[in-house]
Amino acid sequence: MRSAASKLAVALASTLAFAACQNPDVGEPCTLQWGSDSSLPRPTPTDAKGDYFQSGNPACDDLVCIVSPAAAGSRYADRCTAANGENCGYCSKPCVSNKDCYTSETGLVCDILLPDENFLATLDPAVRERYLGDIAFSSYCVVPR
Repeated sequence: MRSAASKLAVALASTLAFAACQNPDVGEPCTLQWGSDSSLPRPTPTDAKGDYFQSGNPACDDLVCIVSPAAAGSRYADRCTAANGENCGYCSKPCVSNKDCYTSETGLVCDILLPDENFLATLDPAVRERYLGDIAFSSYCVVPR
């Protein structure tokens, strides 16, 4: 009986360790939710003038979907085709360094996307909540500029 419990504990620990080592879905496709006004064109990597950021996106583990400017022919521009529908965004997460972005696998780098923390701290709480929700970070994994 004791041996079965030990085997179960080892199997469970192995499974948890494997799950803990899995990369989050940084760089995976996502669809930026664009509201109900269909007259507004959805941003694509080849026509975006800046980064479009959406928090709370359920397609991403870290709940952040971004559409960034990207050159035609690049990894993130090419995935935004008629065949992929509206999956023009990519999942991102807060970062401190390129290592957090799995740069060698994703091609994404850690860069400031939102105003820095000092500026965010100066905002009236109601204004901050209205425009940024519970965003607490400035740097995210993004397409290199």
